[in-house]
Amino acid sequence: MRLLQLSDPHLVASDAALVRERPALALWNRALEQAALLEPYALVITGDLAQDESWGAYKRLRDSLDRHVRCPVALLPGNHDRPCLLEAVLGRRHVTAPGELMLRDGRLIILNSHWCGHSAGRLGPHQLAWLQQRLQAIAADPTPLVVALHHPPMAIGHPVLDTMSLVDHETLRTVLTPVQPLKAVVFGHIHQHWQGHWPDRPNLPLLGCPSTLKSMQHVQPCPIKRATDPGGRLLEINALGALEQRVLRWSNP
Repeated sequence: MRLLQLSDPHLVASDAALVRERPALALWNRALEQAALLEPYALVITGDLAQDESWGAYKRLRDSLDRHVRCPVALLPGNHDRPCLLEAVLGRRHVTAPGELMLRDGRLIILNSHWCGHSAGRLGPHQLAWLQQRLQAIAADPTPLVVALHHPPMAIGHPVLDTMSLVDHETLRTVLTPVQPLKAVVFGHIHQHWQGHWPDRPNLPLLGCPSTLKSMQHVQPCPIKRATDPGGRLLEINALGALEQRVLRWSNP
């Protein structure tokens, strides 16, 4: 299983527009070019797809994926998204959250933590119930599992970002920690590398992803000492079920 995570492109309806003083679409296309070189089995994009929440931004995302990507794609919304437009523009081509994607020797479950009118995230009781039912249905299946969402499932130690994490993170922790095939929980939103774990499941990495657009003030040092460059994360699970993962960085176009 080789899963590539990209996050937080913050696209808008204009090809040449600057977002946070950066050329969002050019940086996104650069990320997809780098992604293609890695030949992932699947690509998961962990939210904040459209900064302006517009049809045009999602169309640009769709067109760029059509041009550059030759593997299954999983998409989930962040706080800078409009889930109904995401589904309308991309739902027929790609897996959207909440949903599930079977990979070669692996399984990916994606969650929707978008909470309308809030920067923080929320899964809500209905989605958490769906997740629990789905996990019960596959309880006897040892296939390695990765779960993805936009908002951090615990505090990361940042004074601003910790005010806009996942509000029902304790319930999510309770649902996920007993699941032994679960190899990682990956998320976006924080625009930086971050790695942690829940106290009752220290062998389960919680992995934050750099943004393809712009980095935020980092809490942990970048493992490859390129904290300000755009990036992503590659996760690989070998034949023995062991997870190997690394931060990716590339230069601006």
